[in-house]
Amino acid sequence: MRNRRFIQAFFLICSVYLGFAFVKFLKAVQAGDFSVVKPGGVEAFLPISAIMALKRFIFTGNWDWIHPAGLSLLLIFILVSFLFRRSFCGYICPVGFFSEVVSLIGRNKGMNRYAGYAVSVIKYAGAGFFLYFIVIKMPVEAITAFLNAPYNFVADAKMLDFFVSPGQGTIIFVIAAIGLTLVFKGFWCKYLCPYGVFLSIFSAVSPLIIKRDKDACVNCMKCTKACPMDIQVHKVNIMMNPDCIGCHDCLAVRHNEKCLQTCKKDIKAKHLSMAVFAVAVVLIIAAMAAGFWESRVAASDYAFWLSKLNQLSH
Repeated sequence: MRNRRFIQAFFLICSVYLGFAFVKFLKAVQAGDFSVVKPGGVEAFLPISAIMALKRFIFTGNWDWIHPAGLSLLLIFILVSFLFRRSFCGYICPVGFFSEVVSLIGRNKGMNRYAGYAVSVIKYAGAGFFLYFIVIKMPVEAITAFLNAPYNFVADAKMLDFFVSPGQGTIIFVIAAIGLTLVFKGFWCKYLCPYGVFLSIFSAVSPLIIKRDKDACVNCMKCTKACPMDIQVHKVNIMMNPDCIGCHDCLAVRHNEKCLQTCKKDIKAKHLSMAVFAVAVVLIIAAMAAGFWESRVAASDYAFWLSKLNQLSH
């Protein structure tokens, strides 16, 4: 479990660094200095644009050179979630890390099962709307038009503006989400996050499955208490719950090596943590080295559309 915290802290620090580097880039291009390179990692916060780019790539083979790092990161997160069961949420996502910290500070109370089902409609409806609109409804030609539109050129700046200067509705929503996460364990990740729903599609077919041996189980409930998503791990035979974020905390605290195991060949939690970190970092470095990272939008063009940021809409 300690390894996972270090990995989460590492990616949180990276996210904060990227934020400051992006602000530096924006100030530079606004001042006419086009020598500063935009940090591609900020495109991780543009999942809708990346999902659109992924559909276009599948149908046409054309990579998105407006936000290439965004598409690279989406594919990396999908692969990590497939290999290690939605481990993007359990190891990489800074919002997920913040949510866990808030839960640890709070009461760690579990929500009533039926109330939980009702609240979960929010994330499934949100994810369903965007996936239906992008994957099924939106033609490739329309996606190409959106990706090449001025709005998408500076979508990352729009995203930053959303966080730096949030509207009243956004502030109320964030305060409510934090408050509910203080009361109910893992509230944001379990009941509100639509990105987690998207990644759970790939997690559902992951080869890494945790199973419980009821004969070896002593009903100590350590696994359930350790689960940040409040899943009743001590009651399941095979972990197929879509809320599982692949954090492997249940394996880290198991009473014995037989009560909880990964299918086919048992793998210890610390080894899984190192594998998640290694795969993610190596693939990110590979994407950078292969040229699938830096945007081909000229800094001068970016500066031009940045000056018209408040006039642009999608």
